[in-house]
Amino acid sequence: MGKKLLKFFILFCVLWYKVPDCEAGPFTKEEKKILKTQPPFSIVIAHPEGFIGERLFLGGEIAQVQNLPDRSLMEVIHKPLSRSFKVPLSTDLSYGRFIVSTKKFLDPSIYTRGKSVTVIGRLSRVQRGIIGQRPYNYPVISASHIHLWSESY
Repeated sequence: MGKKLLKFFILFCVLWYKVPDCEAGPFTKEEKKILKTQPPFSIVIAHPEGFIGERLFLGGEIAQVQNLPDRSLMEVIHKPLSRSFKVPLSTDLSYGRFIVSTKKFLDPSIYTRGKSVTVIGRLSRVQRGIIGQRPYNYPVISASHIHLWSESY
């Protein structure tokens, strides 16, 4: 009985030790590779037209959600991502805003203002808009993956 318990304990320790080597969080290794090749968001926001078609991995804080008949649009205030889980950091640092476009319905009672979100998708176009009374050019990301973070991540 003691040897079985010892074997179980060793197996448990080996598996537990391997957890940090696994891809933690909701993103695959392949998705995380996008981060290594994409330009910084500060460059994308300065010249978004030059990055149309590029696949991006971005995060931030939801500003608002708008549901249209054929898609949902989510305005996101950019935030840098953590190194480990790719969670948007809680900081005042931001290089601007972007819009996430998806054919999925984004329930505005769930995707609420202030919640953290991480998005993977292609920059599809630049959309003119207004923040307050100031004109703004939003990069629009056609999302392939949207992850809404719980407040306890």
